[in-house]
Amino acid sequence: MLRMRALGEADRIVTFFSRERGKQSAVARGARKIQSKFGARLDFFSRVTLMLHVGKSLDVITAVQTVKSIWEELVDPDRFAAASYVAESIDTLCEPDLAVPELYDALCEFQIALARRVDRDALLAAMDLRLLSALGFAPEFESCARCGAALGRRPLKGGRAHLSPQACGLLCDKCARELRADPKAAAAAGGLFSVSALEFARLRALRETPLEAIEPQGKHGQLHRVTQAFVEYQMGRRSRALAVAGPQAKLARSMSRKG
Repeated sequence: MLRMRALGEADRIVTFFSRERGKQSAVARGARKIQSKFGARLDFFSRVTLMLHVGKSLDVITAVQTVKSIWEELVDPDRFAAASYVAESIDTLCEPDLAVPELYDALCEFQIALARRVDRDALLAAMDLRLLSALGFAPEFESCARCGAALGRRPLKGGRAHLSPQACGLLCDKCARELRADPKAAAAAGGLFSVSALEFARLRALRETPLEAIEPQGKHGQLHRVTQAFVEYQMGRRSRALAVAGPQAKLARSMSRKG
């Protein structure tokens, strides 16, 4: 379940992502009533089996069976923020009725990994890379995305790798210097990120790392700030989920420490 919004006095419109049909929206009649027979099973970020009745504009949910719910884990502000960000990214970037089986599999992996003690920053970075790859926006990490220079000493001159969301990947040192010298070009490039050779190697490794195999401790630095920029460039805007959930999560952690 990616998103839910109210409809009328008692109904809900539920947006979900399925293996067979990709992103879909359907109406859950009476789901907001206390006596609803399946309203409680339509949890945010839960995995369910749905039975649908074909409607004129939107299908109608007639039965729900829970496959996996992590609602108890989502009480944690950081996990809720992470789930909200991934749900928002998929909802924004995916077209309705377009099946993307590899993204569905990644989403199921992410749900399981989120309920475990894995490094949140690395998990989100890996999920961003899976999402971008599944939708055909995978960043170029093997050669300069601007001039085509092969990965080697040139792109990693000085032990740094330069990444551009607009160019969709790695920039060699020459292209990075050209962008920095032209403020307008740099602004149009959607920002320029400089990461260490070690961080870049970890980014490349995260493309193939199973989400459940990510380490529990934070050994990846701040890689999600980079992959998030690539996702937000494709979205055409900043993430609203993190803009809202981030400050709330910090407040909740502060209150918890004081308590």
